[in-house]
Amino acid sequence: MASTSRFAGKVALVTGAGRGIGRGTAEALHEHGAKVIALDIIQENLQNLQNKYPEIMTVQVNLENWKATKDVIQSLPTVDCLVNNVGVMKLGSILDTSEEDINFILDVNLKAYLNVAQVVGRKLIAEKRRGTFVNVASVAANKPLASSGAYCVSKSGVQMLTEVLACELGPYGIRVNGINPGLVNTDIGNLFGEEGKRIVSARTSLGRIGEVSDVVNGILFLLSEESSYMNGHSLVVDGGFLKR
Repeated sequence: MASTSRFAGKVALVTGAGRGIGRGTAEALHEHGAKVIALDIIQENLQNLQNKYPEIMTVQVNLENWKATKDVIQSLPTVDCLVNNVGVMKLGSILDTSEEDINFILDVNLKAYLNVAQVVGRKLIAEKRRGTFVNVASVAANKPLASSGAYCVSKSGVQMLTEVLACELGPYGIRVNGINPGLVNTDIGNLFGEEGKRIVSARTSLGRIGEVSDVVNGILFLLSEESSYMNGHSLVVDGGFLKR
C-alpha cells in the first residue's frame, strides 16, 4: 500500500529499474502513489522487484537497441513522470577505450535517454499533457575523472541533453531536469573498490559516499510540484565532493 499520495494518479517510467538508484526510485514512486513502469534488461532483477511490489509493471528491454526500445515505449501508457536512469561504466584509460566500448557506453548512457525522451515527449505533446523528466547524470559531467573518460563524456552529454530538452519541451508544460550524483553505494560505485570509496570519502566534505536514498530523494523533488519553477537544472548530490 502506498505510504503517501504525492504522486497519486501519475504514471511513472523508470529505466534501469532493476537495481541501484533505478530500483530505489521505482520503489519510492510506488510508495508515493504512482503507477510505476520499470524497465531493465535483466529479467531476474525485474522479477525480484515485482515479487515485492506486484502492482509495479515490469518490462524487459535492451535499451542499447534503439528500435526495440522505441517500440516498447510507444506501446506503453502515456507517462507523466520519466526517470532516465540506466547507466553502464567501464574503467580504463581514455587512450585504451575501444570503439566497441565507447559505442556501448554512449548507446546506453546517452542515446537511450534521448530515444526514450523523444517517444514520451511526443506522446505528452500530442495529448496536451504536462510532464516531468529527470535524467540521471553524474558529477562526472562536471569534473574529469581519470580512468572514467568514456563515462565522463557520456554523462556530460546527458547534462547538455537535459538542457536542450528543457528548452524545447518547456513551452509544452514539460519540465526536464537532471541529477548529478557523486559516488554512491551501487554496482557502479563498487567498481572503485573499498580503497576508491575511502579516497572519495576523504575528499568529500561530509566524509562519506552517497546512499541510494540520497539520490532518490533528489529525484522525487525534481519530479514533484515542489520544483515546479525548475527547468533545465542539474542538481548535484555529492556530499560536497565538487567543492573540495
